[in-house]
Amino acid sequence: MLKKSFKKIIPALLAALVISTPAVQAESPHEFSANVATTTDYRFRGISQSNEDFAIQGGFDYGYLPYNFYAGFWASSIEFGGGASTETNFYGGFTGEVMNGIGWDVGALYYYYPDNDFAVDLDYYEIYGSLSYDFGMASVTGGLAYSPDYFAESDTFLYYYGDVSVPLNVWGLSLNGHVGYNDIDDEVAFGTPSYTDYSFGVSKDIGAFTFDVSYVDTDLSGPDCFGGPDDICDSTVIFTVSAGF
Repeated sequence: MLKKSFKKIIPALLAALVISTPAVQAESPHEFSANVATTTDYRFRGISQSNEDFAIQGGFDYGYLPYNFYAGFWASSIEFGGGASTETNFYGGFTGEVMNGIGWDVGALYYYYPDNDFAVDLDYYEIYGSLSYDFGMASVTGGLAYSPDYFAESDTFLYYYGDVSVPLNVWGLSLNGHVGYNDIDDEVAFGTPSYTDYSFGVSKDIGAFTFDVSYVDTDLSGPDCFGGPDDICDSTVIFTVSAGF
């Protein structure tokens, strides 16, 4: 799942609940977790959603282990220049592992902007799927997201992406890379032509906290970025602190 990558777009650290009796302990099939984060710039698929300013984010996740099912809610502050100031995500899906350790994940995600003041409808949903594999020295993920009517009523949309994470074995750091292609049907309605976004950075876990520094960019420039001269599509370095409970 995503924004996120795409689940660049969804952090989930699950804490198991244990049901106790005087004689025996049984593990619950239900898992719950919460997450919070602050970031210097909320970038979604390479484009700033917070007008290059700080954003506060957080969410809740639920998992039902017998069926490998999960569902969750996530929200972030945004700044669309007089329009919506909050983005909320509702998602659910199934995840598991097939033979030879290949992981899979399929689901759906709904993007809802509750305080949208624009004349155009910003809300939309996506169906997504991904495959992943951990080689030990690196883990890789490849995925696809599809929307029949994307953001700002820009018609059909496809997002192809790949992620890689490499443990550096130096101070507990991990090197992370991402590349994605945004295939937009109605480019005029969306505001940009179809484009590529990419990022790379390092992260470190300290207890329940994750610290991440990443370079983010797109191949959009000048008037291609919503008519210009706005630089919300330009390269930037982002610092994010998140925690899971």
